[in-house]
Amino acid sequence: MKKINTEFWSLFWTQFFGALNDNVFKNALIIMITYQGVTLFGFNSQALVALCGGIFILPFFFLSATAGQLADRFEKTMMVKIIKKIEILICILAIVGLYQRNYYLLLFVLFLFGLHSTFFGPLKYSLIPNYSNKDNLVLANTLISSGTFVAILCGTIIGGLAATNQNNLWGLKFLLILFATLGLMAANRLKPIENTEVPAEVIFIDWNFWTSSKDILKLIFKNKMVGILIIGLSWFWFLGAGLLSLLPLVSKNIFHGNAQVATLMLFVFTFGMGIGPFVLEKITKGKVFRALIPISLMAMSFFIFDVSLVLNLVAKQTFGPEIFSISEFFQLKMSTRILVDFFCLAFLGGVFTVPQFAELQRISSGLELSRIIAGNNILNTFSIVSIALLLTVLHQQHISLSIIFGIIGFLNIIMSMVLIYNYRNEFNKFWRF
Repeated sequence: MKKINTEFWSLFWTQFFGALNDNVFKNALIIMITYQGVTLFGFNSQALVALCGGIFILPFFFLSATAGQLADRFEKTMMVKIIKKIEILICILAIVGLYQRNYYLLLFVLFLFGLHSTFFGPLKYSLIPNYSNKDNLVLANTLISSGTFVAILCGTIIGGLAATNQNNLWGLKFLLILFATLGLMAANRLKPIENTEVPAEVIFIDWNFWTSSKDILKLIFKNKMVGILIIGLSWFWFLGAGLLSLLPLVSKNIFHGNAQVATLMLFVFTFGMGIGPFVLEKITKGKVFRALIPISLMAMSFFIFDVSLVLNLVAKQTFGPEIFSISEFFQLKMSTRILVDFFCLAFLGGVFTVPQFAELQRISSGLELSRIIAGNNILNTFSIVSIALLLTVLHQQHISLSIIFGIIGFLNIIMSMVLIYNYRNEFNKFWRF
């Protein structure tokens, strides 16, 4: 990794420990609510688990625009250090909530973790070009993206394990403080970016959700290519959030697998997402070929439809009431094929998303990049909520998982055609390569 400088690695570990901490706490809270049968606000434990996802993502929708304005207005590394110090305070509040078993307070802490990520996101992606030259943007974004997915996977597993013994949560309390401290230590190694603080008259901080969001969305679509890239990134989150929410159902309802089988599927998916950008970077030598964006998305449709076919075939088999372990799962027909499908889907997802982030950073003005990333976060949030609502409706209508994957594959083909049309002039460059 000789192409990557020390400051970049400080940024990498700052974001890694932040994402890790978010997911440790979120998954530990979900496990506690699930196994303690917690009821709050008139919601049962299952509804509360669904509510947790909404509470965490809520700040992204309402405060991303303001977060982007602040990131473009002030010196970015100073903002990062302030946010990481606040994360330690959030963790202390989490420890108080865990000690008191106060679930109202713990849900508020979950909101604060989402708030922390909302304000850190625009800073993270807008700092990458400052610590990497334009020729290395694909590699830099590959590392950040892969690190984020590894942090999510590790945080999900660690959070679940730390909350297993709910009579003794000292391990969870210790880990929250440890990861926040390590994140702050990494942030303190970031060197300030000179001449990046902008006068107030140039960038106005608007705390009004409606007007600030409207202004940032106008900024996004001022440049047609920026708008297309963000539409593509938002579609990635539409697909990714939908597929990740379906994995446990595929494991439990179709293959009759236990929790370890569901974790295996999640691991395979995360591994594919992490390795895809690395392979792409090696093949293209760090260059961005826009034509690969719609091509990789179209290829994903093939594997989505194959998942649909596999689920239809497996659902026709007769299983007893037993729950299968990982070793028993591998003895089932189509078990290896479904894992290959999930790996290839995630691999292509990484190929699809990382070049778009790199290109977005390359063509955007440094004075606007944080706000553009914030606008991207708003649309990403809208996409995640949209797929959650769509899947809720489909589940309520008792639509089979096979048909649900088929519907997602059909929608993906439509989006692929939209992107192919918008990138049609890029294909000649790709074929020459």
